Amino acid sequence: MTKDNAVIFKGGKTGIIVILDEGADFSHISQVLRQKIRDAGNFFAGASTSITFKGKVLSEDEIAELIEVFDDEAGINITYVDDQTGELQIEQKSVKSAKKSSSDEVLYRKSNLRGGQIITHNGSVVILGDVNAGAEIYATGSVMIFGAMRGFAHAGTEGNEKAIVCAFSFQPTHLKIASAEVHFYEGVPDVIKENPSYAFLQDGAIYVDTIST
Repeated sequence: MTKDNAVIFKGGKTGIIVILDEGADFSHISQVLRQKIRDAGNFFAGASTSITFKGKVLSEDEIAELIEVFDDEAGINITYVDDQTGELQIEQKSVKSAKKSSSDEVLYRKSNLRGGQIITHNGSVVILGDVNAGAEIYATGSVMIFGAMRGFAHAGTEGNEKAIVCAFSFQPTHLKIASAEVHFYEGVPDVIKENPSYAFLQDGAIYVDTIST
């Protein structure tokens, strides 16, 4: 196996840990990963495992490219992907289904979204945490927040008028569903802010209501 330490494999409790050199260019990382999988022969072939990326912080597109390398070279069935930063934690049935991606594909983030952070996803987005002011979410499906929503969300970015935006504490600055947009210049009523609520599109306008319990 190549001795280039831009990519190092380690075994974890639940799967493979891939340690990436923080100073290496992504193109070099991708090349080294491909070569190391080839050098490993049949070691990875047909495996079903989770993948955890550590070291260099990657974008969603870069992670998808590395996952594709695993699929191309070894046909690995990846059950879970974690980049250890909270930026991307995706549960998926297999690499091939993830590459095809559809409006049903769900992206899960298990941490808060800070101001200035942006998530763009082909499918629905589920945030297990807060979305703070200045943060933005763009999803072709729905946006569901198990926490406080104080930022901006655009659900149904490709025209899905059935998409919704919901949160445990609903207090966004503004939001969009499909092509409709609404600003909350004076905030939202306390009954909305203090109860799980959702925004939906009806007759071309966005409405907000509490979720019945």
